[in-house]
Amino acid sequence: MPTPDAPTAVRPATAADADALGDISARAWEATYRGMIPDAALDEWIATAHEAWREAFATRPAEAPTRSWVAERDGAVVGFATTAPAGDRWLPPPDGAGELTNLYLDPGVIGSGVGRALYDRAVSDLADRGFQPLVVWAFRDNARARRFYEGRGLVIDVPDHAWVLADVRCPIIRFRGDLAPGGTSRADRP
Repeated sequence: MPTPDAPTAVRPATAADADALGDISARAWEATYRGMIPDAALDEWIATAHEAWREAFATRPAEAPTRSWVAERDGAVVGFATTAPAGDRWLPPPDGAGELTNLYLDPGVIGSGVGRALYDRAVSDLADRGFQPLVVWAFRDNARARRFYEGRGLVIDVPDHAWVLADVRCPIIRFRGDLAPGGTSRADRP
Protein backbone atom coordinates (compact mmCIF):
# COMPACT_ATOMS: atom_id res chain seq x y z
CA MET A 1 0.00 0.00 0.00
CA PRO A 2 1.33 3.46 -0.88
CA THR A 3 2.23 5.97 1.79
CA PRO A 4 -0.84 7.89 3.05
CA ASP A 5 0.46 11.32 2.00
CA ALA A 6 1.66 10.27 -1.48
CA PRO A 7 0.32 12.42 -4.31
CA THR A 8 -2.51 11.01 -6.41
CA ALA A 9 -2.17 10.80 -10.19
CA VAL A 10 -5.23 10.06 -12.33
CA ARG A 11 -4.78 8.68 -15.83
CA PRO A 12 -6.74 6.67 -18.41
CA ALA A 13 -6.87 2.97 -17.58
CA THR A 14 -5.26 0.50 -19.97
CA ALA A 15 -5.47 -3.25 -20.50
CA ALA A 16 -2.33 -3.57 -18.37
CA ASP A 17 -4.42 -2.37 -15.40
CA ALA A 18 -7.03 -5.15 -15.67
CA ASP A 19 -5.69 -7.27 -12.81
CA ALA A 20 -5.26 -4.27 -10.49
CA LEU A 21 -8.81 -3.17 -11.33
CA GLY A 22 -10.10 -6.67 -10.59
CA ASP A 23 -8.29 -6.63 -7.23
CA ILE A 24 -9.69 -3.21 -6.28
CA SER A 25 -13.19 -4.19 -7.43
CA ALA A 26 -13.16 -7.31 -5.27
CA ARG A 27 -11.79 -5.53 -2.16
CA ALA A 28 -14.08 -2.50 -2.53
CA TRP A 29 -17.21 -4.58 -3.12
CA GLU A 30 -16.44 -6.88 -0.17
CA ALA A 31 -15.83 -3.91 2.14
CA THR A 32 -18.86 -1.96 0.93
CA TYR A 33 -21.60 -4.39 -0.05
CA ARG A 34 -21.34 -7.41 2.27
CA GLY A 35 -24.65 -7.36 4.13
CA MET A 36 -26.12 -4.74 1.78
CA ILE A 37 -26.78 -7.02 -1.19
CA PRO A 38 -27.30 -10.80 -1.33
CA ASP A 39 -24.15 -12.81 -0.67
CA ALA A 40 -24.76 -14.91 -3.78
CA ALA A 41 -24.68 -11.83 -6.03
CA LEU A 42 -21.67 -10.32 -4.27
CA ASP A 43 -19.73 -13.59 -4.36
CA GLU A 44 -20.37 -13.85 -8.11
CA TRP A 45 -19.21 -10.26 -8.70
CA ILE A 46 -16.02 -10.89 -6.74
CA ALA A 47 -15.34 -14.23 -8.46
CA THR A 48 -15.67 -12.69 -11.94
CA ALA A 49 -14.08 -9.26 -11.35
CA HIS A 50 -10.74 -10.00 -12.99
CA GLU A 51 -12.23 -11.70 -16.03
CA ALA A 52 -14.80 -8.92 -16.45
CA TRP A 53 -12.04 -6.28 -16.60
CA ARG A 54 -9.93 -8.36 -19.02
CA GLU A 55 -12.96 -8.83 -21.26
CA ALA A 56 -13.88 -5.14 -21.09
CA PHE A 57 -10.45 -4.11 -22.35
CA ALA A 58 -10.35 -6.87 -24.98
CA THR A 59 -13.73 -5.94 -26.48
CA ARG A 60 -13.83 -2.15 -26.02
CA PRO A 61 -12.95 -0.23 -29.19
CA ALA A 62 -10.23 2.42 -28.86
CA GLU A 63 -12.74 5.25 -29.29
CA ALA A 64 -15.51 3.71 -27.17
CA PRO A 65 -17.90 6.07 -25.38
CA THR A 66 -17.14 4.25 -22.09
CA ARG A 67 -13.92 5.45 -20.49
CA SER A 68 -12.06 4.18 -17.46
CA TRP A 69 -9.73 6.14 -15.20
CA VAL A 70 -7.30 4.91 -12.54
CA ALA A 71 -5.82 6.69 -9.56
CA GLU A 72 -2.25 5.85 -8.63
CA ARG A 73 -0.18 6.53 -5.55
CA ASP A 74 3.50 5.58 -5.48
CA GLY A 75 2.92 3.76 -8.78
CA ALA A 76 0.17 1.51 -7.37
CA VAL A 77 -3.39 1.61 -8.68
CA VAL A 78 -5.62 2.49 -5.71
CA GLY A 79 -8.97 3.34 -7.33
CA PHE A 80 -10.91 3.69 -10.53
CA ALA A 81 -13.85 5.45 -12.13
CA THR A 82 -15.73 4.86 -15.36
CA THR A 83 -17.80 7.27 -17.44
CA ALA A 84 -20.24 6.72 -20.29
CA PRO A 85 -23.29 8.17 -21.97
CA ALA A 86 -26.08 7.59 -19.47
CA GLY A 87 -27.74 4.22 -19.97
CA ASP A 88 -31.30 3.05 -19.46
CA ARG A 89 -30.60 -0.11 -17.46
CA TRP A 90 -33.14 0.91 -14.82
CA LEU A 91 -34.91 4.03 -16.11
CA PRO A 92 -34.53 6.25 -19.17
CA PRO A 93 -31.90 8.90 -18.42
CA PRO A 94 -32.39 12.63 -18.94
CA ASP A 95 -31.68 13.66 -22.53
CA GLY A 96 -27.96 14.24 -23.11
CA ALA A 97 -26.91 12.86 -19.72
CA GLY A 98 -23.49 11.48 -18.95
CA GLU A 99 -23.07 8.89 -16.23
CA LEU A 100 -20.44 8.13 -13.66
CA THR A 101 -20.95 4.37 -13.82
CA ASN A 102 -18.35 3.33 -11.24
CA LEU A 103 -16.16 4.91 -8.61
CA TYR A 104 -14.37 2.44 -6.34
CA LEU A 105 -11.35 2.73 -4.09
CA ASP A 106 -9.05 0.34 -2.33
CA PRO A 107 -10.50 0.47 1.21
CA GLY A 108 -7.14 1.63 2.59
CA VAL A 109 -7.34 4.99 0.75
CA ILE A 110 -10.93 5.95 1.56
CA GLY A 111 -11.00 9.46 3.00
CA SER A 112 -7.58 10.41 1.58
CA GLY A 113 -8.73 12.47 -1.43
CA VAL A 114 -8.37 9.70 -4.02
CA GLY A 115 -12.14 9.50 -4.58
CA ARG A 116 -12.38 13.25 -5.06
CA ALA A 117 -9.51 13.20 -7.60
CA LEU A 118 -11.17 10.41 -9.59
CA TYR A 119 -14.57 12.08 -9.42
CA ASP A 120 -13.16 15.40 -10.61
CA ARG A 121 -11.40 13.76 -13.58
CA ALA A 122 -14.48 11.70 -14.49
CA VAL A 123 -16.92 14.62 -14.45
CA SER A 124 -14.42 16.78 -16.32
CA ASP A 125 -14.31 14.10 -19.02
CA LEU A 126 -18.11 14.07 -19.27
CA ALA A 127 -18.31 17.87 -19.43
CA ASP A 128 -15.55 18.01 -22.06
CA ARG A 129 -17.57 15.57 -24.18
CA GLY A 130 -20.65 17.81 -23.94
CA PHE A 131 -22.81 15.70 -21.66
CA GLN A 132 -25.39 17.46 -19.49
CA PRO A 133 -26.53 16.59 -16.82
CA LEU A 134 -24.52 14.11 -14.75
CA VAL A 135 -26.24 11.06 -13.26
CA VAL A 136 -24.95 8.48 -10.78
CA TRP A 137 -26.76 5.41 -9.43
CA ALA A 138 -25.98 4.05 -5.96
CA PHE A 139 -27.45 1.59 -3.51
CA ARG A 140 -29.83 3.48 -1.24
CA ASP A 141 -28.24 2.00 1.88
CA ASN A 142 -24.69 3.00 0.90
CA ALA A 143 -24.34 5.89 3.34
CA ARG A 144 -20.73 6.62 2.37
CA ALA A 145 -21.67 7.01 -1.32
CA ARG A 146 -24.63 9.20 -0.41
CA ARG A 147 -22.44 11.53 1.67
CA PHE A 148 -19.80 11.65 -1.05
CA TYR A 149 -22.17 12.54 -3.91
CA GLU A 150 -24.19 14.98 -1.83
CA GLY A 151 -20.88 16.59 -0.84
CA ARG A 152 -20.17 17.09 -4.54
CA GLY A 153 -23.46 18.98 -4.90
CA LEU A 154 -25.55 16.20 -6.44
CA VAL A 155 -29.19 15.73 -5.46
CA ILE A 156 -31.32 12.60 -5.47
CA ASP A 157 -33.79 12.76 -8.34
CA VAL A 158 -34.92 9.10 -8.23
CA PRO A 159 -35.38 8.22 -4.55
CA ASP A 160 -36.92 4.77 -4.86
CA HIS A 161 -35.99 2.25 -7.49
CA ALA A 162 -34.57 -1.26 -7.26
CA TRP A 163 -32.04 -3.60 -8.77
CA VAL A 164 -33.05 -7.25 -8.34
CA LEU A 165 -30.01 -9.30 -7.37
CA ALA A 166 -30.30 -13.03 -6.62
CA ASP A 167 -34.10 -12.59 -6.60
CA VAL A 168 -33.85 -9.91 -3.90
CA ARG A 169 -35.02 -6.32 -4.40
CA CYS A 170 -32.07 -4.07 -3.60
CA PRO A 171 -33.09 -0.40 -3.33
CA ILE A 172 -31.13 2.04 -5.51
CA ILE A 173 -31.24 5.80 -5.93
CA ARG A 174 -30.12 8.13 -8.69
CA PHE A 175 -28.18 11.32 -8.14
CA ARG A 176 -28.23 14.17 -10.63
CA GLY A 177 -26.28 17.37 -11.06
CA ASP A 178 -25.32 19.90 -13.67
CA LEU A 179 -21.94 19.58 -15.33
CA ALA A 180 -20.58 23.09 -15.03
CA PRO A 181 -17.88 24.52 -17.29
CA GLY A 182 -14.53 23.06 -16.31
CA GLY A 183 -16.09 19.74 -15.37
CA THR A 184 -17.27 20.42 -11.84
CA SER A 185 -20.78 19.44 -10.88
CA ARG A 186 -23.35 21.42 -9.02
CA ALA A 187 -26.87 20.50 -8.00
CA ASP A 188 -29.78 21.24 -10.29
CA ARG A 189 -31.50 24.44 -9.23
CA PRO A 190 -35.15 25.25 -9.96
